[in-house]
Amino acid sequence: MSMYSFSSEQITPLFIGAIILLSSILFFNAGKTKASLILLFIGALALGFFMANLDPYIMMWDEQYHALVAKNLSADMLKPTLYSHPILDYDYRNWTSNHIWLHKQPLFLWQMALSMKLFGFNTLALRLPSILLHAFAALMIFRIGKISNSEKTGYYGALLFAAAYYPLELLAGHFSTDHNDLAFLFYITASFWTWFEYQHTQKKYYLILIGLFSGCAVLVKWMVGLLIYAVWFLTLGANDKRNWIKIKSYLPLIISASITLVVFVPWQIYIFLKYPLEAAHEFAYNTQHFFEVIEGHNGDMWFHFNALNDIYGSTIVVLIYAVGLMFFIAKMKSNIYRIATASAIVIVYTFFTIAATKMTSFCIIVSPFVFLGLGCLIDSAVAFISTKIKYKQFEYIFSTLALAIVAPLVMNISKIEHYHTDKYPNDNGFRETELQEIKRIDKLTQHLGDEKYVVFNYTHFRDVQIMFFTNYIAYDFIPTEEQIAQIKSKKYKIAILDDGALPKCIIDKNEIVKIKR
Repeated sequence: MSMYSFSSEQITPLFIGAIILLSSILFFNAGKTKASLILLFIGALALGFFMANLDPYIMMWDEQYHALVAKNLSADMLKPTLYSHPILDYDYRNWTSNHIWLHKQPLFLWQMALSMKLFGFNTLALRLPSILLHAFAALMIFRIGKISNSEKTGYYGALLFAAAYYPLELLAGHFSTDHNDLAFLFYITASFWTWFEYQHTQKKYYLILIGLFSGCAVLVKWMVGLLIYAVWFLTLGANDKRNWIKIKSYLPLIISASITLVVFVPWQIYIFLKYPLEAAHEFAYNTQHFFEVIEGHNGDMWFHFNALNDIYGSTIVVLIYAVGLMFFIAKMKSNIYRIATASAIVIVYTFFTIAATKMTSFCIIVSPFVFLGLGCLIDSAVAFISTKIKYKQFEYIFSTLALAIVAPLVMNISKIEHYHTDKYPNDNGFRETELQEIKRIDKLTQHLGDEKYVVFNYTHFRDVQIMFFTNYIAYDFIPTEEQIAQIKSKKYKIAILDDGALPKCIIDKNEIVKIKR
């Protein structure tokens, strides 16, 4: 792997982030926890910026749809649309070409819409919310680790999460379902963080936050966002099994759950009243995911266990994580924390193993516990070796070196280089083609100007990108005579990509702008 594959513009945030995170490690090992956490947060932001800035185009397949819907939401937060102005007839059931777009819950789209409203319709602005959520999640992971285990475990786990490869790729829009999964990871982590805080302090305002964050999780990826309540129920009898039959034991849970309902139910009522056809279809479609294989996302019962290699690394690395997770659970301060952590992992993997539709990122929501496990393993190893070597500064030096070595390994710069530079064209998803398409879209706007155009004959996916980067309406087919008349009647002009195979009826129409590649 050579850093020369990255441009200076790309690599600078990585170097800055690495220096800041190394400083964070040094501060933490020197006992300056607050300063180290501030640096951890800033370093995580720098790594997020590095990833988000690698590719100046929106990714296929999911990110482009999320980006376009978020762009349209910036004009009206209560009207999620793909084709904001449906010039031609459409099938409301087809989420890749319809008008009202309810294929996903809206919170992560609202976040992206607000960011682009503030900072413009560009790739960095649409990825900015994920950069922030990723960095804040690291701080929450620190608190979960500190409360349940030790400050060192919490810090080590948070640092490794901040540097970890797979969440950073979600932030960059590279893997499905990109910002949706990262936002879901954040809100699930937030609901667990506030639950741990409540169990630790019994402060009532954490009940409000649990409900708020769980409701937000539902508003990102539907009912799995209620995971904290299943875990909470299982822990009620951890110290006294009679609590399961005492109504009083359920009151805190009921308070939080009531707030959760207040957060996510109004949107469901609104869309059923405002867009009944689309809402009914999407609710039924979401249910199908559990019972049927949707859009070819199938797999056997080992799918999510095999996916561990994609999320965390090779089989050997996954085994190291598994050992660390066992250490983490075994060394927890309370049986309640053990049951919560173990049950969360078991519930998530059981649920998605049973579900017919499978995607790699589904189980990413328990990754904070996995990284805390690795942090616990490093902490245990450092403590053990330090007892054998009688040198005053050994633990400080060894822990610093261990983290400085492991963090780049979990980040996997070599894999990032494969996907986001031009060095490996067979691995980078046709990156050069995508960069050329951005240039063609720029030329398109220079050619057509600010007038109302409907653009045809750009390949599927390019039509979505055109609508994100311009104000034109775009389709991936050649229009019929009837469609041409329909567009003209709505006072739109027509442009079409001339691929050398246009029908004579199109070629003969001088009012249609033909665009050469």
